[in-house]
Amino acid sequence: MRNLVFLILLVFLTGCSSPVINVSHTTSGASVAASLQKRYDETIDKCNGSPSQPAFLCSGVLLRATDTPNGFHVWDPSPTAIELGGMSFSFFRVDASFQRLPWDRTNGYILYPVLSRPDGSLQTMVLCVFPIDGATWGRDKPGCGASVTYPLNSKRCQTMGITTAEQWVRHTFTPGVDSFRYQCSFDVRDAMNELASDSFYQVIRAIGLKPVGLPTINDFSEVIIQTWSPGIPRQLPIEAFFYVAGGLGVAQYNQRDFYTQTTNKVVPIIKLIMPTSPQNKNARFEFHPEDQAIQ
Repeated sequence: MRNLVFLILLVFLTGCSSPVINVSHTTSGASVAASLQKRYDETIDKCNGSPSQPAFLCSGVLLRATDTPNGFHVWDPSPTAIELGGMSFSFFRVDASFQRLPWDRTNGYILYPVLSRPDGSLQTMVLCVFPIDGATWGRDKPGCGASVTYPLNSKRCQTMGITTAEQWVRHTFTPGVDSFRYQCSFDVRDAMNELASDSFYQVIRAIGLKPVGLPTINDFSEVIIQTWSPGIPRQLPIEAFFYVAGGLGVAQYNQRDFYTQTTNKVVPIIKLIMPTSPQNKNARFEFHPEDQAIQ
């Protein structure tokens, strides 16, 4: 009921009493869209040719699909994420794509890659990656460890001797198991050193090798990032708010809220057009001036 009341209020505010705010953009929305498109289309296996720099540090799109705000700021971690120590994102790239946002959400935000984040912004820490939905709320902290359903078979992959995409596929899709909870996570922490790039590249390969026909609501990679503190919006490396069909109004609300909470920091809204099938992976990122609540 509270969500319904909020949506009614949101429609009223965006349609009637929240005029477009005119400001000067420090970063061109069109250039953000172009950068996102470039990173989505490239297929490098490591950054700067370094075995210790996984591709997510400079390539692809690290996005978080979000719920409609209900009394909180969308970029702040939930109480569950604070308790767990990890927040869920997805890695989105032409060789790691999916057709629907996690849990059929319609909006969210995108982080800058670590190697190109703005000066002075928070350096996010990727703790582990699952090639498909990791059912992480039912796992050991910070969401990377064993699931309560299969405590002996779902730990970090490297601790189980699983280091390749082929091994992960054979393990995860063992007949008769709940694959989302039975899978292991690939460790990509800094402590992996020169094994980190290959560990993440095996995630990308596993996405391409997984069987077809998974429920689309769960068919997305899950990247666990170390939870940041609430209440630090100006420090967060948020590159864009985004939306798919049906999500523009909430994206505009989030853009306006971020502008207010950061004392006039503008983050563009980007329209995301998802791939239409596993074969057609051509996602598009578009900037439309008329979408912006702040111009």
